[in-house]
Amino acid sequence: MRLFVNPFAPKGRHPANAAAAANSAEAEAERHALRERVKQAVRQVLAPGAEAVISVSELACGEDGCPDVETVIGIHEAGVPARRLRLHMPLAEVGLADIAAAADDTCCTAPQEPTA
Repeated sequence: MRLFVNPFAPKGRHPANAAAAANSAEAEAERHALRERVKQAVRQVLAPGAEAVISVSELACGEDGCPDVETVIGIHEAGVPARRLRLHMPLAEVGLADIAAAADDTCCTAPQEPTA
C-alpha cells in the first residue's frame, strides 16, 4: 500500500535516514491495524449492513473538560441517517463495551423527530 504524499507539506522535512522512514511506516501500519480492529468491533457490536461504510479517526479534542484525544466513529448506510460515536479515549483503548455504551448513549440522546 502506498502512502499519500501531501503536495502542500513543507519541503525538506522528510526523514533523514532509512531507519526513520521505516519507523514512520511501522507507526502508520500500527495505526491502520488499530482502525481496522475498531471497524471490525463496530460491525460485531452494532451489526450494520454489509454495505455500510465505517470511518474511524483519532482526533485531538479541544473542548473544555475533554481528554486530550478522542476517537470518532462514523457509520454511513444507504437510506439511514449517518451515526457518529464519540469516545473520549485513544484509539488503542477502544473496546467492544465502549462501542456498545457509546451507541446506547447516542441512541437515547439523539434528538427525536416531532410527531404529528
